[in-house]
Parts: sequence; C-alpha cells; structure tokens
Amino acid sequence: MLPSGEPGPRPTAGSRPAGRNHERLNTVRWVCDVLRAELRAQSHPDDVLPSEDALIRKYAVSRGVVRQVLLILQEEGVIERVRGAGTFVVAPSVWLHGIDESRDLAQEVNAQGTRVVINKAHVALHPATAFVATMLEIATGDEVVILETATTLDGFPLGVRTAFLPANRFGMLVSDASIDLNRSPYVVIAEVLGEPVGETQLNIASSTANRVVADALNVAVGSALLDTTRIVRDRRGVPLEYSISHARGDRIVFSTVMRVPPGH
Repeated sequence: MLPSGEPGPRPTAGSRPAGRNHERLNTVRWVCDVLRAELRAQSHPDDVLPSEDALIRKYAVSRGVVRQVLLILQEEGVIERVRGAGTFVVAPSVWLHGIDESRDLAQEVNAQGTRVVINKAHVALHPATAFVATMLEIATGDEVVILETATTLDGFPLGVRTAFLPANRFGMLVSDASIDLNRSPYVVIAEVLGEPVGETQLNIASSTANRVVADALNVAVGSALLDTTRIVRDRRGVPLEYSISHARGDRIVFSTVMRVPPGH
C-alpha cells in the first residue's frame, strides 16, 4: 500500500498501445468464433468464403483483424487460402446432433441416407469391475459383454466407443453371429429386448487424445476430444448399457433445448 498522499505509478509509454492490442485481440476472438460457427452451420454456399473486403464490411472490422482470423482458421485446418482463387472450407462437415431423445447419431443421420457407419472392433465377456457394476446396478464380478465400436461420418473417423452390457440379458451378442453389431446400439438393444429402450442418462465432457485414441481417430496426440458417458435404461428404469465414447470435437456438436424450470 502507498503512503497517504503519495502518487501512484505513472502509466508507461507502452500502456496505451497494450490496451489497443487487448481490444484488437478481443475483436479477433469474437470474429473468429462467429465465422467458425458459420462454417460449422454450413452457411457458405459451395464452401467458398467471401472476399476479405466482403468480410470487412460484414463484421465491420479492420483488414488486419480479418487477415488474422483467416490465418487462425487456416492454422486450425478449417479453411485453405489459394492465391488467385479464394478461400475455401476444407474441414469435413460437422453434424448437429440433438440429445433430447434416446437415440444416437446413426439413427438420426441415416434416416436421410447412409452417412454414419458403425464397425464392431471387439466383443467379449468379462467380469464387471466395481465401477461398471455400480453403473449397471449388478454385482461386482458379474459377467458383462464388452462391445467396442468405431464410427465414421462421411468416411471420416468420428468416434470410438466401449459399451458394457449385462451378460444375463445380452450374452448372446458374443456367441450369436446372426446379430449384426455394426448398427446403432439402440437398435441392437431394442432388437434383443423386443421393445424400445427407455431413458438415457448422458454426461458430456472434454479430454485430449492419447496415443491409442489418436491413432483410431486420425488426430494428433493431445488433440481435443468430446467425451460422453451414458447409461441406457429399459422402460422400467433398469440399466441396459453403460458406455464411454471419445469423438472428434471438429466433427459433431451436441444440441438440446434448455427449458425454463417450473415456477420461474
């Protein structure tokens, strides 16, 4: 604390430019975020971006800001700038996936044509760990079916998933080759049960790709991932499946509508 009456430190010569630089970075940030969101929403016809002059007018910012934004998006691998030709979107399309129903991306997307492909990587019986047993509300050591799958969207790696299902209800998935496991888990589960599933408890988080996941998703080690864990229940509330998945964050966006709580 300064003694009473003693003047505080005077602004340095570089303080005003630093303030302007901070303001510029804030502008770059929001323009970059908005343009990236537009690209994810596929709002640019033929995946061609407007000219620099058009972007300057559109966002009411300087040429320097626009050029910095385009450089950032190019470094992210979202766009490609070709001298004399223009700026193009090069990132694969992102799917907006609603999470307000007990269904997955394959069911939603493939209703409009096959774009999502699920491939079984491994299926086997294994004793349930204490954690998995808790999620499935079974006893530790009870056998579970471990089903691992890989998913692609438009031919590009999208996600990898490990599912655990109680063997007393789904043990046939290991031995019955007539059951097609290269499908939506919701479809497989409903087929085995002979009835639709009930509610799904879904948790969404983020992580970074380790070497195993990075190789499967064709990303660099340390890349950002979108992780989900879910518990699928039957109509009576009994757990049918607990799963853990890792998805490329540049391929999918989860979407829902947040309702106003009763009484507000």
